[in-house]
Amino acid sequence: MKHTDNTFAYVILLCLCLLCSQQVVAQGYGNPLTFQGLSQTTTQSAAARGAGGIAFGIRNDVSLMFTNPASLSSLQGIQFSIGGLQRSGSSYQEQHYSGVQGTSALAPLLEGTTRLVSDPDTNAYYGGVKVTVRTQADSVQRPFDSIGPNWSRSNAKSAPIQLYAAAPFSIGGIRLVGGVGAVEYANLNWYYQNNNVMSPSVLSVLNGTIATAGLDRNPYVSYWYQSYQQRDGSIYGYGGALSASISEKLSVGVSGMILNGSTDDIEVQAGRGRMLFFTSSMRLDRPGTTSYTKTGTSDYSGAEFALSAEYTSRYFNFGFSIKPPTTITRDFTMTFSQDSVAASKRFLSKIDSITVHTSGSISGQDKITIPWRGSFGIGLWIKDNLKFGISYEIRPYASADYTGANGSVTNPWLSCSILHVGGELQANPWLTIRGGVSNYQEVYQPLTAGIRGEPVNYPVYGLGCGVKVANGVLNVAYEYADMKYVDTWSNAVSINRQFTSSIVASFSYTIPGIN
Repeated sequence: MKHTDNTFAYVILLCLCLLCSQQVVAQGYGNPLTFQGLSQTTTQSAAARGAGGIAFGIRNDVSLMFTNPASLSSLQGIQFSIGGLQRSGSSYQEQHYSGVQGTSALAPLLEGTTRLVSDPDTNAYYGGVKVTVRTQADSVQRPFDSIGPNWSRSNAKSAPIQLYAAAPFSIGGIRLVGGVGAVEYANLNWYYQNNNVMSPSVLSVLNGTIATAGLDRNPYVSYWYQSYQQRDGSIYGYGGALSASISEKLSVGVSGMILNGSTDDIEVQAGRGRMLFFTSSMRLDRPGTTSYTKTGTSDYSGAEFALSAEYTSRYFNFGFSIKPPTTITRDFTMTFSQDSVAASKRFLSKIDSITVHTSGSISGQDKITIPWRGSFGIGLWIKDNLKFGISYEIRPYASADYTGANGSVTNPWLSCSILHVGGELQANPWLTIRGGVSNYQEVYQPLTAGIRGEPVNYPVYGLGCGVKVANGVLNVAYEYADMKYVDTWSNAVSINRQFTSSIVASFSYTIPGIN
């Protein structure tokens, strides 16, 4: 039986608006979609990605225009470039639970193993009289669904990531190179799922943070959910860059681009039941359980600038790049549908319930201000045909200000840095071989991390080559990322893992003789 209550719908709308003002937590855990995915921007250069992501010392590559605009000075003619990528990945989560103090029925319920537990014999005999000493519901809890604790997901994406044109010219005896381009600034594809969300938390509470003596009269109540969120889309940048050769060895550059893009967003919360915890037992029922689905779009806008300089000698190259603060704004619109179980009862295998249905839509605007960022690197020519490079990105994202739809300001991210190490070998006049590795860091930490504020980190391996044909160069790179971290809290362990494989390719053509 279903009812519609407009007053209740307005209350839900208000609650959802307040949710949209919560701080950004990259891995979800009940937080709404805001700017997840934005912290890792796209490197367009296939040559750089094949060499571990180094952005300094790579020559004659217009693809570095927005990363290191000073590198434009290395172009030896008018250059055009186009590129794209193929990305595939898989992710999974595996959960494990140990026994919970005074509540042995909880761990099998969360692990989805109650099917392996027999119904207890609730009868006993005292003086030849059969009595029921305990109800079945107090001993073995059966879920209302077939959802297990673990999940896995695979995905793939093909997309263009760059289109460039650049040309050298001179003004007043100073050699300049100007360029324009359209690029993928950030891939915002995102997915996170947790099949055992409990609100409020249960495990830490049951293990001693509150007294359990009075729970038989006033049980502790927690709601059990399956939750997932998904986002598909990208932010693109459109702009230009200009470099100047201050001397034969020193060049400087500046770039700027307008940012805009959109994503399709979905958030789902499936109510699995209400948990009542007593002093030495628990019960699972359905009253008060709420399920909702939110779908909509987000539109992003902003601008970003970069300043860089490079010094190149016969044996080494040194460079740095800085990016001033930038603000990215998100305009979102979402519709929602919500079902709340007001009452229910189970009779044998049949569940009778009264469900309250509400629906509506919300819209608003939030923004994130990203602080100053910078990178620097050095390249060494070990031999005439062999070069080694290292670069370091500094991202003080702990100072990033997130402004919610209600005007509240938080600092949701952790600071992170990225170390790139790589090299390239000029095997012959037409073939260049590259390889390298990066140590990436995310803007969040595992739950109960050993060192507070230490973000999740993982390696990204790169391998690539450049093939020269006449005046054109085909650069291809393969990247493999393996992110793994463990969340632990109280009696629970959650193993999270994500594999990503990317093939990046670009073709550049240079019109010679124009310099």
